Amino acid sequence: MSQERLEALRQALAEQQVQGFLIPRGDEYQNEYVPGSDERLAWLTGFTGSAGLAATAGERSALFVDGRYTLQAAQQIGSQPIEQQSLTPADIANWLCEALREGDTLGYDPRLHTEPGLAPLKKRLDECGIDLRALDANPIDSIWENRPATPSGAARPHPLTFTGEESTSKRQRIADLLAAKKQDALWLANPEVCAWLFNIRGSDIPHLPVALSMGFLYRDGSATLYLAESATSDALRQHLGRDVEIVRDKPSLFVAAERQHVQKVWTDPLLTNCWTLHELRNREMQILLERDPITLAKALKNTVELEGSRAAHIRDGAALCEFLAELPGAVGSEHFGELEAVELLRSKREQREGFTDDSFDSISGYRGNGAIVHYRVSPESSLTMRAEGIYLIDSGGQYPDGTTDVTRTVALGEFPEQAKGHFTRVLKGHIALATLRFPKGTCGEQIDAFARKSLWDVGLDYAHGTGHGVGSFLSVHEGPQRIGKATTNVALEPGMIVSNEPGFYLTDEYGIRIENLIYVIESQNYPGFLEFKALTLVPIERQLIDPALLSDSELEWLNDYHTEVRETLSPLVNEQTRAWLVAATAPLARA
Repeated sequence: MSQERLEALRQALAEQQVQGFLIPRGDEYQNEYVPGSDERLAWLTGFTGSAGLAATAGERSALFVDGRYTLQAAQQIGSQPIEQQSLTPADIANWLCEALREGDTLGYDPRLHTEPGLAPLKKRLDECGIDLRALDANPIDSIWENRPATPSGAARPHPLTFTGEESTSKRQRIADLLAAKKQDALWLANPEVCAWLFNIRGSDIPHLPVALSMGFLYRDGSATLYLAESATSDALRQHLGRDVEIVRDKPSLFVAAERQHVQKVWTDPLLTNCWTLHELRNREMQILLERDPITLAKALKNTVELEGSRAAHIRDGAALCEFLAELPGAVGSEHFGELEAVELLRSKREQREGFTDDSFDSISGYRGNGAIVHYRVSPESSLTMRAEGIYLIDSGGQYPDGTTDVTRTVALGEFPEQAKGHFTRVLKGHIALATLRFPKGTCGEQIDAFARKSLWDVGLDYAHGTGHGVGSFLSVHEGPQRIGKATTNVALEPGMIVSNEPGFYLTDEYGIRIENLIYVIESQNYPGFLEFKALTLVPIERQLIDPALLSDSELEWLNDYHTEVRETLSPLVNEQTRAWLVAATAPLARA
């Protein structure tokens, strides 16, 4: 099917006198998760990962993915005439310069790209004499039969009991930052910043509880907000108040800004698509290209948000424990596999108060599938699970009071002896980060090595970040903070939630990852220093631990953590799970 679609795309490009085209995995809001109507990359290539880029150039086509998706991409491409390449600016540019000729034109949809994202590519293409051209319409949309409609579900107020701050207060403190920067308006580039600023939520995007929206915030605290007509209601209008104007189409946003005499606009270059910048410049507005201040503001959770997240994690932990307690009995039946495990876990979460959706597609990987870092199980790929080997489950839930994300690796029976060493070294890295004390001003890239050192000691590593930010009933992947090798220059601050998820992956054998969500707190005993506190409460697989590799302090941390898990969750689970919890959290000691 991809061969036919590739040919149809080449024909559409030829009609526009364009020899190549870029197909990113994204939408005009630069969302990680996108509506079905924007799944152009999956439609063309079959690749369903959350990050990637395809390109067609002349008679060649390629899919570019990072280390998380190397195995998945190879499986999903299969025998299709699509080359697999590394997702780096240099590799993308070099491939395009090889596939295209001097004088050729590479087209792109300006709504799906940012200027910083295109800049290194444009520089290299210029050197090769290849023109980069913004197209008025995406050619894939003209050949995609039965393309899903753009969603436009209802936007709803998110109560103060969950947000901890009124929208008027948020708008005013962000507007104060605008005034300090001598800017007339802030461009609200995507649904997440709108959701936080206006205290609204929706259901337009799978796993992300937002309504498709964008807009302007002005320096007096008023705003113009784009929402589809079907997304609004009398209750929403009352919630937003008279200082927020709602418009029904995106061009009306710029008309409204002109009516407000906006001349200077603060825009985040990493969130704002090329089309928007073109619209602003066409109106001769001066643009300040800096990180959106809302990105940091929503990362700094207030007391109400942190208390809500703690409550959500307790309910979520109880659901996951009931799943893990029932898993041994389910494994081995003729029809129980990775897909059925996802369904069982979902059913457990659905029984918990407030559950609205998974926070992402669960990664349910048995044996070799667990070694595919961001594996997505399907009816075709789902392995039947047996009472042997290792199983990895990475999942999360969306609750009105918090967003969860947790990974546990469990032994279903006999497993390779070497896995104990791998698992324990991952655990040592997890504990090293969980117990770390660090000075204020420290960035995530400065502490990443603590999580990797135990693996590095024996020449091992993992090809993904160690931690990502998490929203409050928003995206499970939220910036600006992260923990990884890549430079962020973003200091960790009290109130930030991040994941702690070192791992190890042995191709075709098993995957190991231990993930808790943690949040940053002020150190009580060391002024000027910060520490982490755990949100996630789920036992860590004792069978896979080699106590001889753990220090006294690491054993103490594990046993204290398990005591907290048992005491907190036991009153919330069924009798079978209570008995399982006692065994799963029993104190561990060296032989």
